[in-house]
Amino acid sequence: MELHIDGPNAPRRRGGRILVVDANPLSLIALAGVLDAEGFECICARSHPAALKAIESQSQDLVVCDVGDDPEAALKLIDDIHGQAAGKDLPSVLIAEARWAGLEQKAQGRTAVHCLFKPIDPASLRAVVEQALWMPHLIGTHRRRGSRPSHNGWLTL
Repeated sequence: MELHIDGPNAPRRRGGRILVVDANPLSLIALAGVLDAEGFECICARSHPAALKAIESQSQDLVVCDVGDDPEAALKLIDDIHGQAAGKDLPSVLIAEARWAGLEQKAQGRTAVHCLFKPIDPASLRAVVEQALWMPHLIGTHRRRGSRPSHNGWLTL
Protein backbone atom coordinates (compact mmCIF):
# COMPACT_ATOMS: atom_id res chain seq x y z
CA MET A 1 0.00 0.00 0.00
CA GLU A 2 1.38 3.39 -0.95
CA LEU A 3 0.28 6.59 0.75
CA HIS A 4 0.19 9.58 -1.56
CA ILE A 5 -1.47 12.96 -1.22
CA ASP A 6 -1.92 14.62 -4.59
CA GLY A 7 -3.47 17.85 -5.76
CA PRO A 8 -2.80 21.57 -5.45
CA ASN A 9 -2.37 21.36 -1.66
CA ALA A 10 0.01 18.40 -1.78
CA PRO A 11 3.14 18.85 0.34
CA ARG A 12 6.45 19.55 -1.35
CA ARG A 13 8.35 16.28 -1.82
CA ARG A 14 11.82 16.13 -0.29
CA GLY A 15 12.91 13.31 -2.55
CA GLY A 16 13.16 10.52 0.00
CA ARG A 17 11.24 7.25 -0.32
CA ILE A 18 10.62 5.64 3.06
CA LEU A 19 9.48 2.09 3.72
CA VAL A 20 7.28 2.19 6.84
CA VAL A 21 6.83 -1.20 8.55
CA ASP A 22 4.30 -1.67 11.33
CA ALA A 23 1.99 -4.63 12.06
CA ASN A 24 -0.65 -2.33 13.58
CA PRO A 25 -2.64 -0.74 10.73
CA LEU A 26 -3.63 2.38 12.70
CA SER A 27 -0.11 3.24 13.84
CA LEU A 28 1.19 2.36 10.35
CA ILE A 29 -1.11 4.93 8.75
CA ALA A 30 -0.38 7.49 11.48
CA LEU A 31 3.39 7.11 11.13
CA ALA A 32 3.24 7.20 7.32
CA GLY A 33 0.89 10.18 7.52
CA VAL A 34 3.35 12.18 9.62
CA LEU A 35 6.18 11.41 7.21
CA ASP A 36 4.00 12.13 4.18
CA ALA A 37 2.99 15.47 5.68
CA GLU A 38 6.70 16.27 5.94
CA GLY A 39 7.04 15.66 2.20
CA PHE A 40 8.43 12.12 2.09
CA GLU A 41 7.03 9.39 -0.13
CA CYS A 42 5.93 6.44 2.01
CA ILE A 43 5.55 2.79 1.08
CA CYS A 44 3.67 0.88 3.79
CA ALA A 45 4.17 -2.75 4.83
CA ARG A 46 2.49 -4.65 7.66
CA SER A 47 4.68 -7.74 7.68
CA HIS A 48 8.21 -9.02 7.22
CA PRO A 49 7.47 -10.59 3.79
CA ALA A 50 5.70 -7.43 2.58
CA ALA A 51 8.69 -5.30 3.62
CA LEU A 52 11.12 -7.56 1.77
CA LYS A 53 8.91 -7.50 -1.31
CA ALA A 54 8.84 -3.68 -1.21
CA ILE A 55 12.65 -3.60 -1.05
CA GLU A 56 12.87 -5.94 -4.06
CA SER A 57 10.31 -4.06 -6.17
CA GLN A 58 11.36 -0.42 -5.65
CA SER A 59 14.44 1.38 -4.44
CA GLN A 60 14.02 2.78 -0.94
CA ASP A 61 16.02 5.46 0.84
CA LEU A 62 15.16 4.55 4.43
CA VAL A 63 13.28 1.98 6.53
CA VAL A 64 11.21 3.09 9.53
CA CYS A 65 10.12 0.04 11.52
CA ASP A 66 7.92 -0.14 14.60
CA VAL A 67 9.33 -2.81 16.90
CA GLY A 68 5.99 -3.68 18.50
CA ASP A 69 6.27 -6.57 20.95
CA ASP A 70 9.14 -8.34 19.21
CA PRO A 71 12.44 -6.43 18.98
CA GLU A 72 14.30 -9.55 17.79
CA ALA A 73 11.95 -9.83 14.79
CA ALA A 74 12.55 -6.15 13.96
CA LEU A 75 16.33 -6.64 14.09
CA LYS A 76 15.98 -9.78 11.94
CA LEU A 77 13.98 -7.75 9.40
CA ILE A 78 16.74 -5.12 9.29
CA ASP A 79 19.34 -7.87 8.84
CA ASP A 80 17.27 -9.49 6.06
CA ILE A 81 16.88 -6.13 4.31
CA HIS A 82 20.63 -5.52 4.54
CA GLY A 83 21.17 -9.02 3.16
CA GLN A 84 19.48 -8.05 -0.11
CA ALA A 85 21.44 -6.23 -2.79
CA ALA A 86 18.89 -3.39 -2.92
CA GLY A 87 18.99 -2.89 0.85
CA LYS A 88 22.68 -3.45 1.58
CA ASP A 89 23.47 -0.03 3.07
CA LEU A 90 19.91 1.12 3.69
CA PRO A 91 19.66 3.23 6.87
CA SER A 92 16.93 2.31 9.35
CA VAL A 93 15.00 3.87 12.20
CA LEU A 94 13.51 1.57 14.83
CA ILE A 95 10.60 2.87 16.87
CA ALA A 96 10.08 1.14 20.21
CA GLU A 97 8.47 1.47 23.57
CA ALA A 98 10.63 2.46 26.54
CA ARG A 99 10.67 -1.15 27.81
CA TRP A 100 13.04 -1.99 24.93
CA ALA A 101 15.62 0.59 26.08
CA GLY A 102 18.60 -1.72 25.39
CA LEU A 103 17.64 -1.99 21.73
CA GLU A 104 20.17 0.62 20.60
CA GLN A 105 23.02 -1.56 21.91
CA LYS A 106 21.65 -4.61 20.08
CA ALA A 107 21.38 -2.56 16.88
CA GLN A 108 25.03 -1.44 17.00
CA GLY A 109 27.16 -2.84 14.24
CA ARG A 110 24.31 -2.74 11.76
CA THR A 111 24.35 -0.20 8.94
CA ALA A 112 23.04 3.17 10.20
CA VAL A 113 20.34 2.02 12.63
CA HIS A 114 18.77 4.68 14.83
CA CYS A 115 16.31 4.10 17.68
CA LEU A 116 13.46 6.35 18.80
CA PHE A 117 11.38 5.61 21.86
CA LYS A 118 7.66 6.25 22.23
CA PRO A 119 5.95 8.62 22.64
CA ILE A 120 7.44 10.24 19.55
CA ASP A 121 7.37 13.93 18.81
CA PRO A 122 6.89 14.49 15.04
CA ALA A 123 9.76 17.01 15.06
CA SER A 124 12.11 14.40 16.59
CA LEU A 125 11.01 11.84 14.03
CA ARG A 126 11.64 14.31 11.22
CA ALA A 127 15.09 15.20 12.57
CA VAL A 128 16.19 11.57 12.85
CA VAL A 129 14.74 10.69 9.43
CA GLU A 130 16.49 13.64 7.79
CA GLN A 131 19.78 12.76 9.45
CA ALA A 132 19.49 9.12 8.40
CA LEU A 133 18.52 10.04 4.83
CA TRP A 134 21.12 12.67 4.10
CA MET A 135 24.13 11.58 6.17
CA PRO A 136 24.33 7.76 6.01
CA HIS A 137 27.82 7.77 4.52
CA LEU A 138 29.14 9.89 7.41
CA ILE A 139 27.52 7.62 9.98
CA GLY A 140 28.98 4.55 8.29
CA THR A 141 32.45 6.09 8.19
CA HIS A 142 32.37 6.90 11.92
CA ARG A 143 31.12 3.41 12.79
CA ARG A 144 33.92 1.79 10.79
CA ARG A 145 36.46 3.96 12.66
CA GLY A 146 34.83 3.23 16.01
CA SER A 147 34.27 6.95 16.63
CA ARG A 148 31.21 9.09 17.05
CA PRO A 149 30.38 12.29 15.19
CA SER A 150 30.94 15.30 17.45
CA HIS A 151 29.64 18.13 15.29
CA ASN A 152 26.92 20.49 16.50
CA GLY A 153 23.50 19.39 15.31
CA TRP A 154 24.14 15.64 15.52
CA LEU A 155 21.62 13.64 17.56
CA THR A 156 22.84 11.14 20.12
CA LEU A 157 20.37 8.29 20.32
